[in-house]
Amino acid sequence: MKVTACQHKPCGKPFAKNADARQRYCSAACRVAASRARKATAPDGRLATVTALSAPESAPERLDDVRALWGSLIRQVAADGFMVIGASGLPVAHPALRYFSALHSAMRDLEAGTESGGAESPLEQMRRLARQAMDDYDAEHGT
Repeated sequence: MKVTACQHKPCGKPFAKNADARQRYCSAACRVAASRARKATAPDGRLATVTALSAPESAPERLDDVRALWGSLIRQVAADGFMVIGASGLPVAHPALRYFSALHSAMRDLEAGTESGGAESPLEQMRRLARQAMDDYDAEHGT
């Protein structure tokens, strides 16, 4: 049976009448997005569920969303360890570690806009919160 539109649900762009009968996606981007969506919803995918940030970019409430995401990533890395087994079977750095720099930048920018005049710098506060999350995890799991 010939597919007449892109199979990536958000796209759904119709194909030309002379399109290849085996074509399922309108572009490589839709193919990759559909593959990622399938993997993210797989029951054994083990991907962290990340909710969309609900507040607008300039709102102070957005800082709470970013802090919650930071905390969930800290807990995931603490649970899995800094090194995990990669696709080739060799130990690699935890994939979640790549997001900490961007999250730190977002938190720093948000805190600069909502700073309450505290003596602790945003970087010191994040270090303290990360240490506290690791200590809480250690206390819960007895390590």
